[in-house]
Amino acid sequence: MYRTIILMSLSLFILIIAYHVSSSPLILSEFSHVMIDFLTVLFSIAILKTIGKNETREGKYTYGLHRLEVVVAIANIFVIIFLSVIVAYISIISLIRGVLDNSIVLIITSAIAAILTFFAKPKEKDDIGSRSVYVHILSDFLGYVIGIITGALILFIGLRELDPIGALILVLLNVSFSVPLLKESFLIFMEGSPVKIDDVQNELAKISPNIHHLHIWSICNHMRVATLHVKVPPNLTIAEADDMRNSIYKVLKEKYNISHITVQFETDAHD
Repeated sequence: MYRTIILMSLSLFILIIAYHVSSSPLILSEFSHVMIDFLTVLFSIAILKTIGKNETREGKYTYGLHRLEVVVAIANIFVIIFLSVIVAYISIISLIRGVLDNSIVLIITSAIAAILTFFAKPKEKDDIGSRSVYVHILSDFLGYVIGIITGALILFIGLRELDPIGALILVLLNVSFSVPLLKESFLIFMEGSPVKIDDVQNELAKISPNIHHLHIWSICNHMRVATLHVKVPPNLTIAEADDMRNSIYKVLKEKYNISHITVQFETDAHD
């Protein structure tokens, strides 16, 4: 992540200077998206350092660090959508008032930023926080490619309106990348079920028809949790209960990738 921060910082420095030189809406769009990626990575590192390893070992935050992945992802997506609206507004104003940019600056800046972004992408993208950063860095890279192509077209055909049009295209691309990730993050944040409860219930009914109070949710995108109650006869032995619990674990783990499972046995005496 530190390599990503350093390369992003360099990209930000280059882009802000290029924007002041060229007044290009497309460069402003590139700058805004690198900024939010930079702040997201910085925020994640700062929070992890604040919490500290000792507090994590003591169990103070239990699943909290995993939930942080979702919070960072949601914050990242909301801000990038907000910035996309601002860039879209500036691009439309540029189209109305006329564009005064420098195509050479756009081409050179986009090419340099594309190279830096290629090396800035995180190596791991298993958790949703890293995936969020990866998705936006990928969209930034596509934006730089659009910038290079747009700058070349402006240079050869002289149509400066392509700059704000390219910025608007980039806004649409970033929103299209962000919305699916936002839906997934929101489902996890609201503890929605990642699988169909009825399908799981029907599958578990093959083990016992008396399974109820089944709840399934995600702590983060790679950690699913399930709790359930099983009504059993009063004379059920501990060994028989263990066999039933192991069968339930096997189904939930192998078919639905649920790794944290709590099974509560109860008899008619609990009614």
